[in-house]
Amino acid sequence: SSLSPIGKKLLEVGIRNMLDPEFLYVVQRPPSSYSGYPFVVEVGLAYGGGVPVSDTVQLYRFANKIPLLYDERADVSWKVVSERIDWSTYKVRFPAPVAVVTHICSPKVPYKTVGKEAIADRPEIERELVTALREAARELRLYLSRVEKREITRKKLDIYARYLPLIAKYSAELADRGKPPKIDKLLRSLGIDEKMVEEAKKKAMERLQELYATE
Repeated sequence: SSLSPIGKKLLEVGIRNMLDPEFLYVVQRPPSSYSGYPFVVEVGLAYGGGVPVSDTVQLYRFANKIPLLYDERADVSWKVVSERIDWSTYKVRFPAPVAVVTHICSPKVPYKTVGKEAIADRPEIERELVTALREAARELRLYLSRVEKREITRKKLDIYARYLPLIAKYSAELADRGKPPKIDKLLRSLGIDEKMVEEAKKKAMERLQELYATE
């Protein structure tokens, strides 16, 4: 009852309104404690969209729902995102549009100074931050793997769209047929996403029309 986390849903809504990312994953860790004081760690990881591209992670820190605006590099959250997480393991290559939002709620937040702008790197808090961020980063890696795979497929389809019309045209000529075979059937046989097939089909048909127009 002494803890008041933001909550996954509200944190997600806030990050989407602030950054409008392509990817977002929010983690709320179970309550833990340091020196007898309870605390809860919440972490949001955003990628792409409105997140600015930078050589480092864009870090947004909160403590008991209050933003921490100064002394960022003295904070435990900065230590975690810059030293404890190997971003290359999660397919992030800088410069990249990556943002991390951290929220720590506790009846006694361990600030480093009287200014209350940086949180001390207590082992228990650091451990919870690392655990939460690694969970989110694993989801980001899955997302980036899907994006990478889709991009590879798109490039292959572009190649097919460029050369299949030539193959179809010359095959029809060799077989003494007036019309080439339907290219969309060839594209569909590759077992690729319907939308991507349609895009490739359109490019291929345009190329086919160009080839026959030059005769």
